[in-house]
Amino acid sequence: MKIGRIVCVGNKLVNADAAGIRVFQELQAKPFDHRIEIIEGALGGIDLLQWFEHCRRVVLVDSVVGFGVPGTIVHLDLATVCSNSGEEIYSHSGGLLYLLRALPFLGLQPMPAVSMVGIEGQGHSDAFKRAAELAMEIIYEET
Repeated sequence: MKIGRIVCVGNKLVNADAAGIRVFQELQAKPFDHRIEIIEGALGGIDLLQWFEHCRRVVLVDSVVGFGVPGTIVHLDLATVCSNSGEEIYSHSGGLLYLLRALPFLGLQPMPAVSMVGIEGQGHSDAFKRAAELAMEIIYEET
């Protein structure tokens, strides 16, 4: 079983939504434990379910809004992400938020610990590096 997966989502063609993909590129340049998978989730929604199976922890990385100045890095738990309508903190109003809200009801065994590393706005290279480091720290936390 995998320790965990870091799933980076966003749209590399739209700068305002490319932060997760920039973090993916940052992570790809680093050596990492073979028990960790780094996934480019792109614009995936419900089709990202496969990455939540057979692992202990999933860390999503994406752009968020409403946490401060551009480049601010936040760590959000699943409940915080799911308790919002999506537009307040999370710019994807479609499938991914639906998937995250449905996770507890899908019977995943084991149910992974899920959290999000959010980058406020477009971010910048230092923010992408800090977000990549935080995602790696979180993936190794005890569940």
